[in-house]
Amino acid sequence: MKKFVAGLMLVVFVAVCVSATSQAVDKPVVDKAASQAASKVVVDKTLVVVNSKTILESEFNSALEQWKQIIPASNQTAQRETELKEIVLNSLIGSVLLEQEISKQKIKVSKKELQDAVNGEKKRFGNDSAFAAKLKEENMTMADFEEALSKNIAMIKLKKQFVDHKIKKPSETEAKDLYDKVVMKMKGTKVSLSPEEDALVSDIAESIKRATAERGRLRQIFVNCRKGADETTVKAAQSKIATIKKELQKQAFADIATQYSEDPVSKTRNGDLGIVVKGDLAPSINEIVFSMKVGDYTKDPIRTDDGYYFIKVEEKRAKQDMTFADVKNFISTVLHTANEREAFADYINALKSKASIKINKTW
Repeated sequence: MKKFVAGLMLVVFVAVCVSATSQAVDKPVVDKAASQAASKVVVDKTLVVVNSKTILESEFNSALEQWKQIIPASNQTAQRETELKEIVLNSLIGSVLLEQEISKQKIKVSKKELQDAVNGEKKRFGNDSAFAAKLKEENMTMADFEEALSKNIAMIKLKKQFVDHKIKKPSETEAKDLYDKVVMKMKGTKVSLSPEEDALVSDIAESIKRATAERGRLRQIFVNCRKGADETTVKAAQSKIATIKKELQKQAFADIATQYSEDPVSKTRNGDLGIVVKGDLAPSINEIVFSMKVGDYTKDPIRTDDGYYFIKVEEKRAKQDMTFADVKNFISTVLHTANEREAFADYINALKSKASIKINKTW
């Protein structure tokens, strides 16, 4: 699953232990190009069989690497590697079971539903060029994207039909109780929580910190020149920087970003980076940008390991305080999502209990 597609997916597969008899099943896969050259045969071991549907070791390894891309490196310890493998394994099993159930329930996605969803995703990026740039960045074709989106729509339909009516609606009292725990967590006060509660409280605390932090709307012009680049690349970058400096005295920053910036995504949005929270940027950029006034831009670019950045501050917002009234709806939504996740996990577990699942783990 690409990071781009992961952002689309409503369904979260919860790691649930599967008790099943291990069974090794080796499936030969012929590499046609190699076969023609040297009759080479690659053996791809079957890791799991779910109601006669196989999940290959190569599929698992690919999914594992993609999950690692969205997990901070600091969390990728040896112990958590094993935990992550269990999560990925169970998510793949859950995915197969859901696809089988979608087929069993004859749930279809119409061309209009798919096209409307595609148009909605394009709209999020502002224009077709920005959307196409994101697809290219994720190394996805439009067909890949539509296939993933179609599966997501089908899963949402399945969820509405069989899960939504089981989701508990959180009360205001529950939301206030959770808010109080979040406040204690943010103040560093010791509070007794289960591992699940602690994870939920920590996530909410982090979200509130980000929502109340100092922030700004920024625009950038990026010139690519990694540290250690060869002399030719450095000279080309310096020449482009000199041109940009001259042009900024004549034209609007946004127009120069469209013409000269080498970041493919923000370039299509006239350099607009959207709202950026203080602390999210590289330290060398963060310190300078949040000391600038609205309307100012860096006359000399900021050097980072990736290259050079001209930054303009379009808007700024000071750090804020929030009360329960300010975040009540947000916390209620988080609680609802947690209840939704639990109900969906129960649904997947019910599918697993009726399924034939044979696992041949390799760790």
